[in-house]
Amino acid sequence: MSKNVLFFGTPKIARSVLEGLLEITDINVVGVVTKIDKPVGRNKENIFSEVKKLALEKNIPLFQPNKLIEIKEKLLSIDVDLAICCAYGNLIPQSILDIPKYKCINIHTSLLPRWRGGAPIHWAVISGDKKTGITFMYMDKGLDTGNIIEQFSVDISPNDTYRTVYDKLAKLAYEKIKDKVNDFFRSNVKVAKQDDKNATYANNITPEIEKINWNTNGENIINLIHGLFDEPIAYSVYENQRIKIYDAFFLNEKTLNNPGTITNISKEGIKVSCNNGTIVITKLQIPGKKPISVKELINGKHFFKIEEYFF
Repeated sequence: MSKNVLFFGTPKIARSVLEGLLEITDINVVGVVTKIDKPVGRNKENIFSEVKKLALEKNIPLFQPNKLIEIKEKLLSIDVDLAICCAYGNLIPQSILDIPKYKCINIHTSLLPRWRGGAPIHWAVISGDKKTGITFMYMDKGLDTGNIIEQFSVDISPNDTYRTVYDKLAKLAYEKIKDKVNDFFRSNVKVAKQDDKNATYANNITPEIEKINWNTNGENIINLIHGLFDEPIAYSVYENQRIKIYDAFFLNEKTLNNPGTITNISKEGIKVSCNNGTIVITKLQIPGKKPISVKELINGKHFFKIEEYFF
């Protein structure tokens, strides 16, 4: 007998979960809810989410409401046993959470209660965490506050970035949803309550967070660069232009220069002093240009100069 699942999700990691669900023979995905199309670029072209692309490809009923309450009656008319949510992007009201017989399971990309909120992968890397993971949890009206069912972890290495950790978690979520989803079709699933005292919050990334503060430790600067790669990218300002920093490494090489001073330019990279050493920028992007390695950059014309400042 098929078990009917309603799926909520939007980006690539959510697509991985949906792909896993579609591979299970006794799971029937009766509908997909994803965010409305996002206009991007100069022409404001509507770009389909990864989940929408897959739903259209597999001919799954698709919903893209401005507000979920708009489709409540439609969802009530569908026989929904369980809802699965992964990175949908909007809070789901209690009236929708109450529809499925076996409630709504969220797959959150952190080890809750650490990093509740919308940017948990970014903040795990920015903060220098050694581990992160995914949490299967029951959804409630709060922001990632529901009871935990099970958690699975991955290591974060010194060279990991937001993108590499994202891909690790997408693979993990794909594997674990296939292993675990049938366990959720019960009314007596074992859960653990979150300890709110240990909660931290992964607020959405703002331009203020993206800007590098050179008057801090080099390890923190590298974590920021890694944590924002390849979305939305850390930056600094040089001669009133926003320079995006794609890659860099830290040298425990103290200088007498003020933080933010360019101390050397070579094929190795652009050396910039920080609070406790030197950051060597190896890949960057100048406004109006494509990202480029410093090695390629110095083979042509560039405007960077020693003893000038990033701010």
